[in-house]
Amino acid sequence: MPVERARRLVPTKLVGREQELRTARAALRTTPALLLVSGEAGVGKTRLIAELARDHGGPPWLGAAVMRDGQSVRWLTGRCRPLHHPTPLAPLAEAFHGVAGLTDCLSSPWNCLPESLAELGPTVLVIEDLHWADRGTLQVLHFLAARLPPQLQLIATYRPEESQQSREITALAAGVPAGTRTVEVRLHPLGAAAVHELATEVLGVDLLPSALTGELLDRAGGLPFAIEELLRAVQDSGSLEINAMTRAMAAAPAPLALRASVMLRLEHLPEVSRRVVCASAVLNSPAPDSVLGAIAETSGAQLAEAIDGGLARGLLRQKRPGLYDLRHALARRAVYETIPPDELRRLHRRSAMALAAVEPPPHARIADHFRSGGLIADWMIHAEAAVDQLLVAQDNAGAVEQLTAMVQIEALPWADRARLAVKLGSAVSPEQRWQDAVILMSTILAESTAPTSQRGRLRLALGLLLHHRAGEVLAGRREVAAAISELDLDPASAAWALSTLAVPVFGAEGIAEHRSRLDDAVRLLNDRQRYQEEGTKHAVRVNRARFQLALGVTDGVEEVGAEAADGLAWLGHDGRSTALLERAAAGWDRFSAAAGAGTRVRLAFGAAEWGGLAERLSRARADAAGMPLVRMEIDLVDGRYQLARGDVAEGKQLLESVLRATVSGPLTIRAVTVAALVRQGLVGPCAVEECAAMVRRKEGWAWAGELVIAACSVLDRPTAEGLAAEFADGLAGRDAPAARAALTMVRAGLEGSAELFGQAAAEYEVLGRKYDQYGALEGRGRCLLAAGEPDELVAIVAAYEALGARGDARRCRDALRDAGVMVSARRGRRGYGNALSPRELEVARLAAKGLSNSNIATALSLSVSTVEDHLSRAMRKLDVRSRHALAPLVTQ
Repeated sequence: MPVERARRLVPTKLVGREQELRTARAALRTTPALLLVSGEAGVGKTRLIAELARDHGGPPWLGAAVMRDGQSVRWLTGRCRPLHHPTPLAPLAEAFHGVAGLTDCLSSPWNCLPESLAELGPTVLVIEDLHWADRGTLQVLHFLAARLPPQLQLIATYRPEESQQSREITALAAGVPAGTRTVEVRLHPLGAAAVHELATEVLGVDLLPSALTGELLDRAGGLPFAIEELLRAVQDSGSLEINAMTRAMAAAPAPLALRASVMLRLEHLPEVSRRVVCASAVLNSPAPDSVLGAIAETSGAQLAEAIDGGLARGLLRQKRPGLYDLRHALARRAVYETIPPDELRRLHRRSAMALAAVEPPPHARIADHFRSGGLIADWMIHAEAAVDQLLVAQDNAGAVEQLTAMVQIEALPWADRARLAVKLGSAVSPEQRWQDAVILMSTILAESTAPTSQRGRLRLALGLLLHHRAGEVLAGRREVAAAISELDLDPASAAWALSTLAVPVFGAEGIAEHRSRLDDAVRLLNDRQRYQEEGTKHAVRVNRARFQLALGVTDGVEEVGAEAADGLAWLGHDGRSTALLERAAAGWDRFSAAAGAGTRVRLAFGAAEWGGLAERLSRARADAAGMPLVRMEIDLVDGRYQLARGDVAEGKQLLESVLRATVSGPLTIRAVTVAALVRQGLVGPCAVEECAAMVRRKEGWAWAGELVIAACSVLDRPTAEGLAAEFADGLAGRDAPAARAALTMVRAGLEGSAELFGQAAAEYEVLGRKYDQYGALEGRGRCLLAAGEPDELVAIVAAYEALGARGDARRCRDALRDAGVMVSARRGRRGYGNALSPRELEVARLAAKGLSNSNIATALSLSVSTVEDHLSRAMRKLDVRSRHALAPLVTQ
C-alpha cells in the first residue's frame, strides 16, 4: 500500500460517518452483497472500509483471514491505479495473489471464477479506485456481479467526478442475482461539527477554537484525509497557539493523493474549462463568471459551458449565487502548482487588470497579481494605494506585508524607500515582529548620511517605534533627539520629536529641559498651524497633556481622549480615568485596547476589586504580547498582587523584571515598583534615594506618593522629614488627590499618629482606593496596638484575609504576635518555585480540556477566584498566553 494512503489509516476514531457506517454494516449483514462506496479523493472511502473490516477483527490489507459470525472470512483487496497504459486485470490479479486457482480464472471466458470464489467460503472482495479501472477489470466485475457466489460480498470504491465510466460502475448493481443486497454509500465532505471532532481527536485535545475549525474547513473543504495532513503539519510546527497553527496550515502542501486527483481531473477537462479553473486558482477568491472569463479569455456560451465542466468535475463550486471558486484551499494550491511558469505570469497580469475594473478597486490584490506577473512599476502604484486602504481598515498586518516587500526593492530611489519605511514604522502592530521593521528601517537609514528632512522623518519614525512600541526607551530617545537637527525644513515633524522628548516620565533630563522642549514644539506648531497634518497636531497635543499630567495639572487633558486616562489614574482621578476608557473603547486599535486593559487592572487592584483579578491579569498579559511598555504595567500590578497574597518569590521576580526594564521609564511605574520592593525589604535605602532624586529632578511629586511613603519608612528620621517637606512643597497647586492622601500617610508615619492614619484612610476611601485604605487602617491599628488596643489591627487581619491578601494579613498577625496577641492563621502552603504545584497542575489540566473556571471550581470544590489564581500562576510558570496552549505541556 502506498505510504501516503497508509498514513491516513492510522486507527483513530471514525468521525462524522455514523449514518454511512450504519448503512454499510447493514448491507454486509447478508450474503451475497454488493456495496459501492463513492466520494471524492480524501473523503474517507478506504477509512470506511477499514472500519467495516475492524468489525470482523482486522483491516483487509493485512492479508489474513478474519472472523465473521464465528467463521473465518477471507479479505481479498486490489487497487486500480492511474496509469496511462494499465496492465489488464491488474487489480484483480493483486487481489487474487497467493490464492490457488483464482489467478488462472482471469483468463477469458472467466467461467471458473464464480465457482473458485465459492470454494473459498465466506469472502469479501474489495476493489478500490474503480474509476481508474481498465476495460477488462470492469468486464470481469460485471461478469462476477451477475453470478455472485452465495458467500461473497463485493465492495468497490470510486470517485464519480473523476470517472468517465460512472454509469458502467453503478450498472454493476443492475446485473446482480435477484435477492442480492445492493447498496451505494455516498460520502460527502465533513461539516463544521465533524471537522472540530476530528481535529480534537487527532490533536488529542478536548476543545478547539472556532476560528481554527473554520480555517480547517476552508483549507481542506471537509475532506478528512486533507484535515489530518494539515493537522500533522500543525503538530510538526511544535506549537498549538492559534496563529502558529494557522501559519503551519498555510504552508502545508496539498497531499500527494489530492494533487494526483486534481491533475487527472484537469487532464479530462476541455481546454477552455481548464483555463477557467486555472484562472480561479490564480485569482484565489470567489469571483463572478465575468471576471473568470476575462482572465481565461472566454465569454458567453463558451464560458458557461466551461464553468459547468469545472462544477461537474468537482473542481469548482458556487460559493454564493454567481460567485465561483475552487472547492477548497488545498485544491486551489494543487491546481496552481500545475500551471506552467509562463502561463502563470500571464494569468496574474490578466487577474490584475480584471480586478482593476472592479469598483472600488481591491488594490492589495491587484498589487499582488501585478507583482507575481512581473510588472513591478504597476505593483508599486497599487501596493502603496493598498497600504492606505489597509490602514484605514485597521489591517496593519496586510499593510506591513506590502510595505516590507516594497522597501526591500533596492532599485527604488532612496527617498522613496525612506518614505515607505516611515509608513512601515507607524504601521507595525503589536502582534508583528517589530524587530524586523527596526532592522529594515535602520538599514535604509544607514544607506544615506546626508542630513535631509526625509532622513530626519525616517529617524523620527524609527525612534518612535523603539520608544513607544518596542520598549527600548533609551535607544528610541537617541534616535528622536538626533532627528531634530535634520528636520529644520519640516517643523511639524520637529515639533513631534520635541514633544516626545518633553514627556517627563521618560529619560534622565530635568524638568527644565522637558519644559523647554515642549515650548519649542508648541512654538513650531503655532508658526505653521495652517500646514500641519492632523496626526502631527494630535501627537503634540497628547504629549503636552502627558507633560501636564506628570506635573499634576489636569485642566483640559480629557480633550486628547483616552491617552489621558493612564495619567489621570496615576494622580488618583480614577473616576475620570474610567470614564475616558469607557468612552473611547469602541474605536480602539489593539495597542490602545491592551494599554486600556493595563490601566483597568491597575485601577481594579487599587480598588481591591480582586474577584477574577488573576484571570484578568492573565488575559491582559496575553493581549499585551509584543507590547513591552504595557506588559511592564501589568507585571507591576501582578507583582504587587502576588506580594499581597503572600507569594513573595513570584512577586519579587515580577517586580525585579519591571525594575530592570524601566531604567529610562516609564518612571511612574519604576517609582511604584521600588516602593513595593522597599515594603518587603527587598531593596535598600540606596535604591530609594536614587529614585527620589529622579523624582526631584523631574518635579514628579504628583505621582510619587507611594515611593515617598515607602522611602520615609526606611530612611533615617532627618532625611525622611526633609523628604516629606519637599513632598508637601512639591504638591502645592497640584491636582493630585492620591499624592495628597499619601502625604497624610507620610505625616502619620512620622508622627506615629493614629488620628492621621485614620484621616488618610478616609481620603483613600473617597478616592475609591480601598487597598490603600486598608494600608492606612493597618497603620492606625499598629498605633493603637502600641497603646494596648489590638482590636482594630485584628479587624484588618480579617479584612485582608477576606480580600485574599494573605501576605498582608500575615504581616499584621506577626505584629500582633510580637505584642502578645494571638490570631489564628490559615495553614500555609509549601512553595514550588517555577514548578507547578499539584493543585496548579490539576487546574491546568482541566483548563486544557476546555472546562470553564466555574466548571473547574465545581469539579474541585474550590471558589472561582481560587481557580483563577491557580490558573494564572500555572500559565505564567509555563510561559503560555492561552488556555489552549496548556494542553501539550500538562497532558498526562
